[in-house]
Amino acid sequence: MRVLFVTHAYHPSKGGVQWLMQSLAERLSAQGDAVTVFTTVAHRCELFIDARQPRLPVGEVMLNGVRVRRFDVFNRLTWLRLNAARVAHKLRLPGQDWMRGLYFGPIVPGLRRAILEQPADVIVAASFPMIHMYDALAAGCAGGRPVVLVGTVHPADRWSYDLPRMYRAIRQAHAYIALSDYERDYLAARCPGARLHVIGGGVDAAAFAAPEAGRAFRLRQGWADDDLVIAMIGRMTAYKRADVMVAAMPAIWEALPQARLLLAGAGTGELAALERRVQALPHSQRVTILPDFDERDKPAIFCAADMIVHLSERESFGMVIVEAWAAGKPVIGSRAGASASVIGDGEDGLLVQYGDAAALARAVIALGNSATMRQALGRAGQAKARRLYDWQVVVPRYRALFNALVEGKGA
Repeated sequence: MRVLFVTHAYHPSKGGVQWLMQSLAERLSAQGDAVTVFTTVAHRCELFIDARQPRLPVGEVMLNGVRVRRFDVFNRLTWLRLNAARVAHKLRLPGQDWMRGLYFGPIVPGLRRAILEQPADVIVAASFPMIHMYDALAAGCAGGRPVVLVGTVHPADRWSYDLPRMYRAIRQAHAYIALSDYERDYLAARCPGARLHVIGGGVDAAAFAAPEAGRAFRLRQGWADDDLVIAMIGRMTAYKRADVMVAAMPAIWEALPQARLLLAGAGTGELAALERRVQALPHSQRVTILPDFDERDKPAIFCAADMIVHLSERESFGMVIVEAWAAGKPVIGSRAGASASVIGDGEDGLLVQYGDAAALARAVIALGNSATMRQALGRAGQAKARRLYDWQVVVPRYRALFNALVEGKGA
C-alpha cells in the first residue's frame, strides 16, 4: 500500500504529533508499505509565525525507510494575520475561523498541488488546527483517494479548535481517528455523521521496561537511592501546567524532604519563565530541568522516576501517561481533558482537580509514602499499556482501517 502522511512538522522536530506520525510511518514502512511524508521545514512550530526560527533544509531525504519531503513556509505579516483573526473572531464575522487558520499556518505554497500529484492509496493528515489539513482533504477528494484525519483536537482550547470549518472537514473526511473517548465524544456532538474511530497512541512497551537504564540515569544525575523523583515530562509550555507542580513542591517537601522534581521536555520560549519559578523555590537545588533531551534517553528518564505527573487539560490523549505505564510507573493526572478518560482513578493512577496545587501535593505525598501503592498502580498501568497501546496492537488497527478504506468498505 502507498501511504502519504501530511503533517505540519516531522522528526527531528519534537512533539506528540511528530512522534506519532514518525512511529506510524516507520512501522508501516518496515512492514512493506511505500510511505511518504509531506511536511514543512519547521524544527519548531513557532516558525509558522516567527521568521527568526531555524529551518530544516527544503527537499527530500530518506529517514529510516520513509521518504520525507519538506516544503518551505510563508511566515511573514504575522502581526497583521493575528490581529485580523482577533478582530474577526471578536465580531463573529463570516469566515473568522478561516482567518484564524491563516494565523496558525503553516502557509505552504504548492502543497495542495503536490499532494494531488503524489501517488498514494490513502492520505493521512495530522493535526488541527493547522491548515495543511484542509489541503490534504481537498487534494484527496479531488483525486478520488480516501483521506484519514488525525486531528488531535484539544477541546479546552476554544480559540484554536472551536472552528466550524474544522467540524465540516471532519464530517467530510473518509475517516477521523480520535485518540481517546474524550476526543471522540466531543466531536460526535459537533460533527453529526462523521466517521469517528478511536485508536490511542502507541508505545514500544518493551523498550520502556528498562530499570537498569533508569538506575544509570539516576547515578548520572547524582541522585541518592532513597531520593523520591517526581517527573513531569513534556513540552515546556504554559498549558502543561508545570506552574501547578512548582507551586505544590513546598508542601511536598514538608512531608517528603527526600523528594526531587524533574522537569524534562522540548524547550520553548517559555523556558526562562519556568526557570525563574524554580529558582524562587526554597529547595531549588532539588529541581532538575532537562530541556531538549535525546529521544533515545526517554525510557531511561521514565524509569528513573518514582512517579509521573501529567496536568494538562489541552490534550486529546496524553502520550506521557502511556509511556509512564510502559515503564511501570504510577501517574497523577488532572480530572480534566483526556486524562480522565484514559486513567482509571485508583486503578492505574490518581486524578486530582485541575489547577489545584494543594490537591496535587496531597496525591504526591500519598504516593510518596506508599511504595506498595506506587507498585500496584504502576503494575496495573503497565498491563494496560501492553494490552491496549503497544505498537503491536495499535499499528494493525491503523492498517486495518486503511485497508478497509482502500477496498471501499470503510465508509
